[in-house]
Amino acid sequence: PDAVAFPASHEEVLALVQRASDQGVVLVPRGGGTSVVGGVSVPEDPRPVVVVSLERLSGLRSLDGRSGLATFGAGTPGPEVEGALSANGFRLGHEPQSFELSTIGGWAATRSAGHRSTGVGKIEDLVAGVEVALPSGTWRLGPLPASAAGPELRKILCGSEGRLGILTSVTVRVQPQSVQEQGLAVLFPSWDEGFEFCRRLLREEPFPEVLRLSDAAETEFGRHLVTAGWAATVVRDFLFSLGRFSRACLLLVGSAGKASKLVSSWGREARRLGGLPLGSGIYRRWLQERFKHPYLRDAFLSSGFGVDTFETAAPWSQLPRLKEAVRAGLERAAASLGIPILLLCHLSHAYPDGASLYFTFFWPLRREEALAQWQGLKRASLEAILQAGGTVSHHHGVGRMHAAYLEREIGPQGVQALKALAHALDPAGILNPGVLFPAEQA
Repeated sequence: PDAVAFPASHEEVLALVQRASDQGVVLVPRGGGTSVVGGVSVPEDPRPVVVVSLERLSGLRSLDGRSGLATFGAGTPGPEVEGALSANGFRLGHEPQSFELSTIGGWAATRSAGHRSTGVGKIEDLVAGVEVALPSGTWRLGPLPASAAGPELRKILCGSEGRLGILTSVTVRVQPQSVQEQGLAVLFPSWDEGFEFCRRLLREEPFPEVLRLSDAAETEFGRHLVTAGWAATVVRDFLFSLGRFSRACLLLVGSAGKASKLVSSWGREARRLGGLPLGSGIYRRWLQERFKHPYLRDAFLSSGFGVDTFETAAPWSQLPRLKEAVRAGLERAAASLGIPILLLCHLSHAYPDGASLYFTFFWPLRREEALAQWQGLKRASLEAILQAGGTVSHHHGVGRMHAAYLEREIGPQGVQALKALAHALDPAGILNPGVLFPAEQA
């Protein structure tokens, strides 16, 4: 960028936005900088570009305990959000993989999902109000339990990725802090049994907060990375040596909310479907280590392996076909590039009508061809997802990487509506151009 700004208040952000609009300076809002879809990358634009760091807009602004509402500065990182709430006997329960670095404003701007989303919802379900800085002035949408006053504009701003204004504060719905977490690990003979368990579990509330089913490849991969005490390790290794569990899939299910009382019933249902409950040790270890997993990327890169992730979602009836389509599409792309590929998948973020699939893939890097390799694999994954009826993104957002694909999901009318709204709120087109739809179409 040409400069980086560090505003310390909503008023400073507002002044910056208004001056930038008057002078034709592009602004890229940045929270924790954890976007994996180019949401905060500097655009190729002939105009001056200023990155607006929101790190000084941090902290708990207000807490309405009787209503269960808390307002934070948009630049508040995850640990600070939960720390401030915990000190007052509350929790938000939104814990994305990037929790340690990402911010509450970034969560709202990208419609993110946390590990507990099956029970507590995605961030757009938790956002009750927002404050936004625009060239035309301040736009405040205060918290309301419900409203029929036109379309829900708070949800439109959730997922706007800085294109419809810069979020400066977010009000969220919080709940009393839970006393104890309860969870369970289950080993299923195959993906199909675990998949059916997840589908059935979402037919009746209360839902578990955490629900994560790893396919056989991810289960095997994790078995070599994580241990949970000698007993669990011996049991797991013994089971994998048996034919019935040679393609075993590990499921983690748990909750810190009211559904935690149902752990024993989840175990009984898992047994009925052929699963083998392994107790709580593996689940507890995963809770302790889950935020460390992204740091493994650097180790793989240093060892000569590329690694990337992507995610999607679809109705239960379409998920098996979607999973297979992605596998086949990536394997074809890898073959055309002349490289082997390792693809891992897990199901999470489940709903009564469907769930998200999260994929991780690895390939051996050829330094001079690394970018072309990644681009080919990325295109193949997106094409496979869209052709099989999945969403272009369940929780990573659109950013710049997926912008060219958005119309295939929401239609030309949807893109036209977004463009019209962006032009109405930002006539000069200086707010994070290139996200949601290509900048040349703005």
